[in-house]
Amino acid sequence: MHQSVQKAQIRLIALDLDDTLLRADLSISEENKRALQRAENRGIHIVLASGRNYFSMRRYAEELSIHRRGDYLIGSNGAQLIRASTGTLLEDLKLPAEFCRSIAADLERQGYAWQLYIEGTIYCNRMNEWAITDHRLSGLPVEVISDVDAILSQDQTKIVVGGEPRRIEALYRELQGHIGSRAEIVTSKPYFLEILPKGADKGVALERLAKRLRIGMESVLAVGDARNDLSMIQKVGWGCAPANADEGVKAVARFVSKKTNEEDAVADILEHIVFG
Repeated sequence: MHQSVQKAQIRLIALDLDDTLLRADLSISEENKRALQRAENRGIHIVLASGRNYFSMRRYAEELSIHRRGDYLIGSNGAQLIRASTGTLLEDLKLPAEFCRSIAADLERQGYAWQLYIEGTIYCNRMNEWAITDHRLSGLPVEVISDVDAILSQDQTKIVVGGEPRRIEALYRELQGHIGSRAEIVTSKPYFLEILPKGADKGVALERLAKRLRIGMESVLAVGDARNDLSMIQKVGWGCAPANADEGVKAVARFVSKKTNEEDAVADILEHIVFG
């Protein structure tokens, strides 16, 4: 981590949402909005990169006017590249149905609560506190799956497992060894583990987007706080983190703000690196 910085030539800013751009009340501060508007006025692309899907990201794209500028969203932790103006999926990676059935059966045997995301709805194997928490965070409605066989006959974007942080950490280590060669395993919150298609990775998705826009990764700034942001932080020229980030993220970040997501960390990072 290097705290001494000089003004950089940034052409794209990629931002995680939860615990990074968003405050605990799920709002974007006016200070962060002003900083992003100032960056946009310089012709810098603003890209939201989140574990959320389009239906949960759309309101923030609209609030920041990203949907009017024709910029992009990286959704579902890199499984989806979305045109912000229309919600069109330009990339849409999937877990095969057979794989999903096998994993769901294993999770059931171990007593885990798990859920899927289809269009704008969370579908859970049983109603549980983690699905309700996800509903509160994402704003998406939640339903109990009525026909598991039918829903698992389709390919899925991701499977999310909710649980106590210690249990989720143990499952993370278990699944890395068991299916890590066939799927991406990340934690987006201490209590949420995500099983994603191979190649569904924020950093890799950001590389593909930068290539599409003909922007070198050295000119990309990314801000994130959690394990699912690590590759994004590592792959860009300017990987940054708020003060509240996971220690592993802060360890690889080029710049760590002294401010948290509650204290306009994104604006602080842009002031140091983009506007400095």
